[in-house]
Amino acid sequence: MIIDDGFLRRQIEGILSLSLLFLPFLSLLPLLSLSPSLLSLSLSLHLHFSAMTCAVANTIDAYLTDRDRILELERDSAFDARCRARATPLEVEASRVVAAVRRRDESEVYGAAPARTGHAGQRHRRFPGDRFLTSLDLIDEAALMHVARRLPKGAHLHVHFNACLPPRVLLDMAKTMDRMFVTSDMPLVSDDDYASFDRCQLQFSILAPADEHNGDVFATDYEPRQTMSFAGFLSAFPRHYPYASPDSWLERKLIFSPEETYGPLQTSEGAWDIFNGRTRMMKGLFNYETAYRNYTRLFLEDLVRDNILYAEIRPNFMRSNQLYRDDGSGLIDNAGIMHIIIDVVTQFRTELEADGRYFGGLKVIYCTPRISTPNEIEAALDECLAFKKLWPEWIAGGICDFHHQIRCMYIDRARIGFDLVGQESRGRPLKCFISELLAFRKKCDAQDIEIPFLFHCGETLDLGTEIDENLVDALLLGAKRIGHGFALPRHPRIMEQMKARGVCIELCPISNEVLGLTPRIGGHALYTLLANDVHCTVNSDNGTLFRSTLSHDFYQVMVGKADMDLFGWKQLALWSIEHACLDDGERETMMARWETQWHEFLVWLVDRYGGWALEDGETEGSKEV
Repeated sequence: MIIDDGFLRRQIEGILSLSLLFLPFLSLLPLLSLSPSLLSLSLSLHLHFSAMTCAVANTIDAYLTDRDRILELERDSAFDARCRARATPLEVEASRVVAAVRRRDESEVYGAAPARTGHAGQRHRRFPGDRFLTSLDLIDEAALMHVARRLPKGAHLHVHFNACLPPRVLLDMAKTMDRMFVTSDMPLVSDDDYASFDRCQLQFSILAPADEHNGDVFATDYEPRQTMSFAGFLSAFPRHYPYASPDSWLERKLIFSPEETYGPLQTSEGAWDIFNGRTRMMKGLFNYETAYRNYTRLFLEDLVRDNILYAEIRPNFMRSNQLYRDDGSGLIDNAGIMHIIIDVVTQFRTELEADGRYFGGLKVIYCTPRISTPNEIEAALDECLAFKKLWPEWIAGGICDFHHQIRCMYIDRARIGFDLVGQESRGRPLKCFISELLAFRKKCDAQDIEIPFLFHCGETLDLGTEIDENLVDALLLGAKRIGHGFALPRHPRIMEQMKARGVCIELCPISNEVLGLTPRIGGHALYTLLANDVHCTVNSDNGTLFRSTLSHDFYQVMVGKADMDLFGWKQLALWSIEHACLDDGERETMMARWETQWHEFLVWLVDRYGGWALEDGETEGSKEV
């Protein structure tokens, strides 16, 4: 057979292209304790001989061999490959059990549920990974969700403190407050369709007598934002709305429904309009002293119940978010808010320690709205720095620094985190605050204080806009973590730079779906990020509004990809501790506690569901891990 120069050139170009394709995998080899040069040589030889077999008539065996080897290389360079390579026999067995649980759920929970009827009578079967809010009934019934609740999740790094518990928690507290008032932007009129009850936007507030502006929200002559006592509202409601109790109606006003989330005309912008209205409603239920104290305590209990060792919370620090005294007579400033958090957390940890239990506590990320003016941002940065000096162990600090390496190298200097929050498309882009942020960094350097930026960015579909460019500024400003990062895979150069600098992405899968960035979990950007070995953590964002917990987000991450397994969960949990704002001692203690939790979880998992794997024929050694 004669092979011309053109054929050889094409073969060589093909080999070089494939070699370039696999170059990113080579950077992962230190994690796998392999030799980059050895694998590079073997890969080049393998691709060379594979290319030459193309000239042979009978190529099916060679093709299948090459195919298997490429898939094997993908597995060996996957984000969870290190966990898989170091798996203990118990982990291998537990991974098979999780696979069996997934299969059982698919057949007995989703497969047994009736198909739903769509447009023109089309039937739609139920399946794991379908739209979250329409699947919540089956998710909570699934055995995998039971497993997700027991999973040791490590650290929760992206949670907004005013929206992390079920709505009824704050509503029940509000019922006990004599000075709690409710207002509406329109009268609630009992007409034929009760449309005003659907459209109205409510707000709550604790008011002193002098601040009342009384009105009857159910009267036709009600003027927007007149105040009505919450007790009076609850008493009158049943006379004007027969379809629900006031409690259930108010809860529905605070959570996203499938109809408004997935409606054919809904957009991300529209979902954010609903979201912003609900956060305004939440604000008055949250910003008074008793609620803040009780909510903090209940949040800590919820973390422990959800098997979370530690959290970094994002309260909004701005003048309009200051707390009211319970009688509405005065305000508690941002420093007072910090005192409340410290008091409650200290008491909670003391009680747990007395009971022989461990909880890693929480730290605060200083957040202020991105709609702020540059002068307001400058003032917030100054207060952030002052808080770090006052409470160095409470403001998020000690984050790991990768120094352009994959393996985490911890540093000694304590750090505080700073973030700008709110809807990206309606706030000012980061570039509007470059002067203030750079001046702040210079000020910190002069005082030998290191404060990393933990920016929300990439939470958008506005490609090619200045909103989309927030990722550029987050990179150049040296952000150590970014919140959401949904748009990051569309910027491959920025993604590679963030990966090289050890920037971690705080994934919020359910939040991104409900707010219109993806219709289902399978289309989420997280799988592209993980395929490129970008470090990520799993987070719940604003679980109150989405009817979700961190366990639900871990569940969604698992069911969104067929080959996601126990080792993926493990790596995500480990990264959450590695990228938390902890000092060396805190991190070592927490990692040791997590390892203990992990072993106990594996034992429970195999004991509780191991029979399912045996029934499915998943005996030891029957399946590669």
